[in-house]
Amino acid sequence: MADCGMAKLSPRIFNKTTSLTVEENKEIHNHPIFSYKMIKDSSIIKDSVKLAILEHHGRLDGTGYPQTIKTKSMHVFSKIIAVADVFHAMTSERLYRKKQSPFKVMEMILHDDFGKFDLAVVKTLLSGLANFSIGSKVKLNNGSIAEIVFIDPSSQTRPLVKVVDNEQIINLGINRELYIEEIL
Repeated sequence: MADCGMAKLSPRIFNKTTSLTVEENKEIHNHPIFSYKMIKDSSIIKDSVKLAILEHHGRLDGTGYPQTIKTKSMHVFSKIIAVADVFHAMTSERLYRKKQSPFKVMEMILHDDFGKFDLAVVKTLLSGLANFSIGSKVKLNNGSIAEIVFIDPSSQTRPLVKVVDNEQIINLGINRELYIEEIL
């Protein structure tokens, strides 16, 4: 529901394989307002959910759109949708870029976007990801296929993996030049 307002935008934006223009970015930044207007009169949707739909592109540091929001006024549902929306966008294939691994995305959210998202929400998502990942086959950025064997709670985005070909155990928390490129 948070992105239902995207239906009001020009289809040409969604088919672009190049960067958006300033005007196209402004158009995209209006989708939370369109989404809110589409659901605001619904009696079956709680006001807190309506607010979260409007605020889901806000950031704790005051950046974001359609309006800047500071920590105290941003609803907890908005904080949850903000993290989920970025995670989903970055782990999904797009015309203009390849999808990224959930581990890489979580690392970027934790480090590159530090201060933009609610840390408790990020840690909850990261914990959920860790719980479902042990035993998963992955492709490392060097092309090796490996299996996740252990996730250290203090380094959840960089687990221990066992390379399938030679059964070598690699601690991605220590071996920083390697990372999980894809979950298979």
